[in-house]
Amino acid sequence: MAVRELRARVLGDGLTAIAVATGLAWSGLRVSCARPDPAVPASEPRLQDLVRSLRRSGALSFGELADPDAVFVCGADEVTTPPGSSVINCALPPWECTRDLQAALGRPVVSHPQLLREGSALEDFLSADYAVLGADDAEALVRADVVLAGVPVPPLHCDLDSADLVLHATNGLLEVEREYFHELAELCRAVGADVDRVIECVRADPRIGADTGQRGDSPRCAPATRLREDRPPPVLAELETL
Repeated sequence: MAVRELRARVLGDGLTAIAVATGLAWSGLRVSCARPDPAVPASEPRLQDLVRSLRRSGALSFGELADPDAVFVCGADEVTTPPGSSVINCALPPWECTRDLQAALGRPVVSHPQLLREGSALEDFLSADYAVLGADDAEALVRADVVLAGVPVPPLHCDLDSADLVLHATNGLLEVEREYFHELAELCRAVGADVDRVIECVRADPRIGADTGQRGDSPRCAPATRLREDRPPPVLAELETL
């Protein structure tokens, strides 16, 4: 007996919605994006190419999709979900609090927060170092794992409220770090020290680590760093062949 391919519907009309929809379709799901306009920003050339390829293959469409196994909420104001489908919230306005969405729908919702940057949204989704998944309902979490099994990003499981807070906590820590190194640079200039050498020496301390002072603008900065390397991750190398 043939196994029916998993189906997902993505709600939302921003960059995150189309990047998530495209990434899910690439991972093997049949995906419909509720966004009415399939246009992709010029800042996302890799995403543009993959959208065209997946639309030609039928894996990605824009419109209705019957009986989705999962509904991804990526900033949609109105959320309607068919009975029996999993609901996965990307924790974007107006649903930053997944518990609020869960209460509005009257059913379990999984938090899967996304912070995808313009210019690397697809890479951030498919090549992140981790993906946070949080829920109060164990079965809902298992079903989300099944839907996301084709996305080559290791999941980190936690409770619902912790998942919603993770990216805010990470952003706060990175902001403190950025401010610290800004102040350190000012201090180096004031006393005539070489800021690059000072940071190099600080990074040599194993308690601090080589990445300190070189992190990006979001919790998903590692994929952007890898894109600058000579050997991209296998996922991104495969995308180059499309």
